[in-house]
Amino acid sequence: MPIRTPVNVQPSASYSLSPSKIEDIDFAVYKFVDEQLNISVDTNEGWEKVPVLYSLPERAYQIKNDPGLRPNGRTLIYPLISISKNSVMQNPANKGIYGLNVPPYFDYYDRGGSIAIARQVEQEQTQKFANANAIRKSTGGQDKNRQTFPGKNKNIVYETLLIPMPTFVEMTYAIDIVTEYQQQMNQVLTKFHTFTGDPSVFKVSHESNSYEAFLDPNYAIDFKADGLDVTERIFKTTLTLKVLGYLVGDRDNQNTPITVKRQSAAKIRFSRERSMLDEEPEFQAGRKDKYRP
Repeated sequence: MPIRTPVNVQPSASYSLSPSKIEDIDFAVYKFVDEQLNISVDTNEGWEKVPVLYSLPERAYQIKNDPGLRPNGRTLIYPLISISKNSVMQNPANKGIYGLNVPPYFDYYDRGGSIAIARQVEQEQTQKFANANAIRKSTGGQDKNRQTFPGKNKNIVYETLLIPMPTFVEMTYAIDIVTEYQQQMNQVLTKFHTFTGDPSVFKVSHESNSYEAFLDPNYAIDFKADGLDVTERIFKTTLTLKVLGYLVGDRDNQNTPITVKRQSAAKIRFSRERSMLDEEPEFQAGRKDKYRP
């Protein structure tokens, strides 16, 4: 027996896709350091979380947005972690999971899309083919009351969801760590080592996108201890973080949509030649085909 769908119920499925752009990778790195690592150290005020900034903003904006970072309006309060983007490289050898470039469809400039990510049966169009086949099998092939008669339908229409070919990029970030005491620096670096030591590859994510990241184990600690009466006594370390990211679509600069829906062909037909001027096929023994009038 066929599986019947309840009346007035349209089966459907939803797919969520967040476009991936350079700003999403920046957010992923910032959230990794600020939320996932969530580093805290001993300070004069007790056990407190280390502030994390992305590319130190303008001083005027910083004073208004977070007055606690510059109490006197000039100097920053340490410990502090700052993230900055150093380089972006599109490596042709890095093609991700596809291995080679997947060219877009012929109507790319009109609609877009080259990689299928989901497929489902298009209920409305498939139903039309099923009803037409049921009517064709009725007496005289014209009985419309037979259009809902159950039977096997070979003409299935599929709806496919496609996206553009991702572009893979390698991005390098500098994580600057500045503290006032050696103990604070040790506490911050310990968290980085224990989280990224084994395995050395980890993921950073933002919304529905995730990227692979690597932390360079080689770094140096800069301790400014000369002239303590004149210069500021701080410990500074710069860690290098490499992220293998991907870009999907151009977002605001793209004329076509990020996701594209296409329907498959349920039936393929080839036209036949028609006879003209009462032509007849040549005689051959056992031949049964005829020209269409």
